[in-house]
Amino acid sequence: MKTSRSGMTLFELLVVMTIVGVVYSIGIFTLKKEKSTASRITLLSLKSSLTSLSQSSKVRLVCDLSCKECRVWSADETPLATIHLQFEGAIERYGFDRFGELKKYGKMITKTEGSLHQKCFEYTLYPDGSTSPLLLKNQERFYLYSPLGGDKPYITKSEEALKEFIFNQSRYPMRSDDYYAGE
Repeated sequence: MKTSRSGMTLFELLVVMTIVGVVYSIGIFTLKKEKSTASRITLLSLKSSLTSLSQSSKVRLVCDLSCKECRVWSADETPLATIHLQFEGAIERYGFDRFGELKKYGKMITKTEGSLHQKCFEYTLYPDGSTSPLLLKNQERFYLYSPLGGDKPYITKSEEALKEFIFNQSRYPMRSDDYYAGE
């Protein structure tokens, strides 16, 4: 005579819990990935967006030739997110030559995933909160992201104001420090 048993054994319960856990973690990872790849940012929120993606390690933002789609890479060259930049017109990369003159730069060559690619610009956020210097121009406005700057870039339409800001920042990088309180 056969006896019917009711309920589950401990082993069957563990197998079901493991399957549910795996399915849950795959779903959460997919949702987080979609959330980070669907982000749209402006030139004003570039640094704060990178700060939110950083897990206390170096992250690198590399934008394609159109400057519209950017990829965020971790220090070990794994992709973290895709970010879409929102802006009107075109973005141009600028810099200063060794004589202190403002100069328009062309596209840059960067190494990602072990190969060289032509890109619009690259921007790096370091673990201590400092960044690589970056100077962009969009619709007659210059956006300066300085290594010791805050979350927002310095924005100006004047080349002279830009030069003065960079000169003052190089002379007094920690202007809010008590050392300069007497000036």
